[in-house]
Amino acid sequence: MRTVLRSVKRTKKCIPIQVAAIASILLILNLGTSGQTQPITTPNLQFGGCEPIAKIIEGDRHWASLSKVCKSAQINPEPGGTVEVFCYLRGSILQVSAGTIGAQCLPFSARERSGCSLQNEHNCINIKGPNDDPDVPKLITPYGVTSINPRPMLSWATTPGASSYIVQVEGIGVSWSLSVPNTQLPYPKDQPGLQAGNVYDVNIIAKRGEKFIAGQSILLLLPEDRAQQVATTIKRLQTLQESPDELAIDMDAVYNAQGLIDESIVVLSARTKVSSQNPAIYRLLGERYLQGNSVFAASSAYKSAIVLAQKVNNPDELALAEAGSKIAAIAQSQLLPTRIKPAQ
Repeated sequence: MRTVLRSVKRTKKCIPIQVAAIASILLILNLGTSGQTQPITTPNLQFGGCEPIAKIIEGDRHWASLSKVCKSAQINPEPGGTVEVFCYLRGSILQVSAGTIGAQCLPFSARERSGCSLQNEHNCINIKGPNDDPDVPKLITPYGVTSINPRPMLSWATTPGASSYIVQVEGIGVSWSLSVPNTQLPYPKDQPGLQAGNVYDVNIIAKRGEKFIAGQSILLLLPEDRAQQVATTIKRLQTLQESPDELAIDMDAVYNAQGLIDESIVVLSARTKVSSQNPAIYRLLGERYLQGNSVFAASSAYKSAIVLAQKVNNPDELALAEAGSKIAAIAQSQLLPTRIKPAQ
């Protein structure tokens, strides 16, 4: 079956060229000088015009526990002590003894996130060219490129007229192929799981008559030390007795900092399913869907965020949601509606 893939044109998991152009808008709104992906922002936010980049957990003489603070905030530990701080941009918890929040909670550096690697999964995505086959089956889930799940659920966009699909996963310790009649496949229980710290090819081959149409994607499984750091941070956050929405927002920051878009979407979606009234939940979900190249789902999430922001009279969230909604609408207008829209 490997000869099928070698005989057809292969493409990496990609985004249409039109969405690539829109991504340049996101870079202006969404990237700091370090290159770390950040939420879509607008000026004149709460806290006197600055945007909180961290949360004081405990140990500060001035800031109350769970206070959200901006980059200019000064750390004030007890003599000889430290302040426990949760940094949104890095998705990590630090013990800080002195200085400002901005000096301690810097986002990942450009060096840390350069190249196609586990530090910068976005650089692993190839942009689709104008001559690529629009019917190539594109991987939808897991969203993003980096995963923490060694046995992820695989799903992909439908190829019109396809009677079946061949799924191939190859990499260190893994090599298997299965034929399925639909566009979803739970990771086979009888096959070895993906190994931490490695990159895997995920090939989806659509069979349409006598023709085979193949697309190739990659998955990066988070290294064990970083996966453990994520688990430790999440466990600590769960002890803070925050509201379910606030905990979900913090967990999203942890996952997003590591490029774990699929995990972020799961956490945020869980809050929408219980009818959260926090517009930030829906707005962040829209951002993650955009990162996962699911613009229809992003548009829906942004619309919900706008409605809720208006309902609770939150102008900051309204501005953020409207900015994201415009970007999603532009992206959506450039896509073939039956090709990219994922199953809900």
